[in-house]
Order: sequence, then C-alpha cells, then structure tokens
Amino acid sequence: MSAAGVAAPAAGGEGGAAPVLEARGVTMRFGGLQALAAFDLRLEPRELVGLIGPNGAGKTTAFNAITGVYAPTGGEVRVGGARVNGERPHQICARGVARTFQNIRLFKELSALDNVRVACHLGARAGWAAALALTGGFLRDEARLTRRAGEFLAVMGLAHRRDEPAKGLPYGEQRRLEIARALATGPKVLCLDEPAAGMNASEKVALMELIRKIRDDFGLAILVIEHDMRLVMGVSERLVVLDHGVTIARGTPEAVRRDPKVIEAYLGDSYLEERHIAVPDDRPGRKS
Repeated sequence: MSAAGVAAPAAGGEGGAAPVLEARGVTMRFGGLQALAAFDLRLEPRELVGLIGPNGAGKTTAFNAITGVYAPTGGEVRVGGARVNGERPHQICARGVARTFQNIRLFKELSALDNVRVACHLGARAGWAAALALTGGFLRDEARLTRRAGEFLAVMGLAHRRDEPAKGLPYGEQRRLEIARALATGPKVLCLDEPAAGMNASEKVALMELIRKIRDDFGLAILVIEHDMRLVMGVSERLVVLDHGVTIARGTPEAVRRDPKVIEAYLGDSYLEERHIAVPDDRPGRKS
C-alpha cells in the first residue's frame, strides 16, 4: 500500500517481463518540504497513462524524478528493468525515456527542422573526428538524419514549417514541435507534461487523436500530465492521481472520476457536502 492507502501496482507483469518504466516508492524532499511521497508507477509497453492532480500536487516533480532532472531522495526508478537513480537526463533519454516540458524548451533561433535534427543525433553513427574531417560517412549520416527529422515534422503536421525559426511558430505548433523532437530520440516511453497548455478547443481535440496515433504508430508507452480533464480522461487507459505529493487514487478514468477523494481534491469539501457524498477524512493535508 502507498502512503495514502492506495494499492501500488503489482510487481511482475505478464510473463514476469520488466515494465518499460517503473517508479518504486520514489520520494522527493527539498529541505523540510516533501514534494513527493512514496510514488509508485508501473508503465507497460504501449500503455497510455494519465498523471493528474491539482496545482502543486507533485506531478511535474514526479516527471523530473523519473527523467533525471532530480535525483530521488528515496525509492528507485527503473527503465527496462535497469535502475537509473543518479543518471543524468541525457543518459536516461538514451535508455529510451523522452519528455516534453510544461514550459516549452525549444531552441528558439533554430529552424523547426534543426530543432528535430538535434534530437536525431542521439542515433548518429559518425563521430566527432569524422565531423571535423567532413568525411563521406559523416555527410551520408547527416543526410540520413535530416531525412529522419523531416519525417518527424511530417508526422506532427509541421512539414510546411520546416525552415521557419521555432520562435515564429504559433504556440500550438511549438508544442507539436517539442513532441516531434522528443520522438526523434527514438524513445520507448514518451512523457508529455501538459501538452495541451495554451491550445484552443479544436487543437485539443486534434492533440488527443494525435497522442493515440503516436502510441499506435510508434508502439510507445505514453505518460501524460494534463489539467484538461476532458482530454486526459478521453485519451488515458488508466489514471494516477496525486494530491500534496501523495497518491490518492489510481484506476480507470471512470473509476477515478467517481472517487470522492479526487472530487474533493479538485472541487473542495463544499461540493461533496452539497451532494451528500462522504468527505474523505484520510486525504493529504486534511486537519481533524
């Protein structure tokens, strides 16, 4: 059981195979503040899982601990069965975990194509010596990576923006460009941190369809943080809910939608009391 009494994912998947991503009791403390408490997550190949919770619930902290931005102060993170605690973000990326960010982090002055080409170099064959000498092998490798980058732009509907600087793209297209760059690293797990932020309603609908298509076409597991409940409920196969750094619920979108702890975390005691729903007395931060 987790700190909130919510059952953690069972160890050992189908046939005993290791999950593509696993967090076991991951805890993050910053001085006297505990931002994440005994967080458990098990992500199987091709799963689409949503991580939700109110502002300040610990969602991005969980992402940062998983992807190496923070080193967990407790517990462990495993990628494909290998423990990755203490590894740097680029090392974890090379193991197959790519991410986007809540605040877009593109190379603003580079073209859309070059933003994606940077990520493609994770799979480059030619070394630095070949690059300095401009060998035939290096030039062929660069041509291959350029074609690959163009393919990812096309997947994200950005082929027509190929030569435009990233800073000049509309906000929604910058979001899609960041996803294209993450895909270009060749991940097994794609972590999307609020991908719909700043998008209008029609863009969000298109994004929901695109996330499913990415999962199906690339065979990835996808973990999504999203505040838009319609989007995350519609796209996720199961959900994990955080509040004050503690897991308060996990399950199918329909089960989570009806959970009193989840309703209270988003809407407060008064909402539950008005509808004669029992107010949970064991949730994080509740005072007796």
